Amino acid sequence: MDPQVINQLIILFLLMVLGFIATKIGFIDKIGSDRISSLISRVTMPAMYLSTFMGQQFSKESLAQSGILLVISVVFYAFSLAFSFLFVYLTRTKKKDAGVYQFLLVFSNAAYMGFPVLKAVLGEEAIFYGAFFNIPFNILAYSLGIWLLHRGQGKGSVRPKDMFLNPGTLAVVTGVLFFVVSPLWNNTAVYRVFSSGPIYQTLDMVGDMTVPLSMLVIGCVLATVKPGAVFKNWRIMLTCLARLIVIPGAVFLCLLPFRLDPIVRGIPVLIAGMPAAVFSVILSKEYGGDEKTASVGVFLSTLASSLTIPLISSWL
Repeated sequence: MDPQVINQLIILFLLMVLGFIATKIGFIDKIGSDRISSLISRVTMPAMYLSTFMGQQFSKESLAQSGILLVISVVFYAFSLAFSFLFVYLTRTKKKDAGVYQFLLVFSNAAYMGFPVLKAVLGEEAIFYGAFFNIPFNILAYSLGIWLLHRGQGKGSVRPKDMFLNPGTLAVVTGVLFFVVSPLWNNTAVYRVFSSGPIYQTLDMVGDMTVPLSMLVIGCVLATVKPGAVFKNWRIMLTCLARLIVIPGAVFLCLLPFRLDPIVRGIPVLIAGMPAAVFSVILSKEYGGDEKTASVGVFLSTLASSLTIPLISSWL
């Protein structure tokens, strides 16, 4: 495995360990963990989305490839959602528990783990195109994802406001609009302030806090989980297997007959094979999902990905 990918995995686990220890010694309690989660979902994560699109350089030459990836991404998430419903049906998962398993199956750790892997396997250019492939993720995680986590919890129906007018969704929509209209004003001083000046740099710095804080929260939640629950939950084991092997394998086989650029084919396969999204824990805490199951899913899938990522990379 590429040293850069190994480095990312080690960092993820060390951050989880830090959160675990901080909770065990009483430095962070449940109230503190909940407040950190709210900070992530309402401030740092939206800032990360905004800075991602503000930092992208518009190019007419890249539009065709980007458009193809965007279409593939929409089809991919439709397939993943359908597969998640089939999974919870076949495994007879209770309705109150189904949402978190579905979230783990539909959404991968596309940004923090995915981008370093894309760079290591496909080169620097794949980062730009990977941002386009992630557009549906950024929108759906804060809308469809919230609905999945909330359904079956016996707390009333999730409000449209929570799904579509939350900081994350608004940040994605704003970022996409900024990128689309950027050719109209990319030579102005105002554009430079937003795309590379102090506003962008502030958003970028705040956004960079998202993953470290998220992994700390996962460690905090894992500290409250009984040790046996981590490896005795057969559904979570099957979820990790599907997340890391079945879904990327299906994507690879579906794209194989098409004459696509290696980067265009490789990005969906690699993103599909990343471990479960850390956002599953943050949004579970914020919107009433099963945060403990989400934390175990993120932990186990991240651990197992050290074996599966080299396998998936060898397919390309």
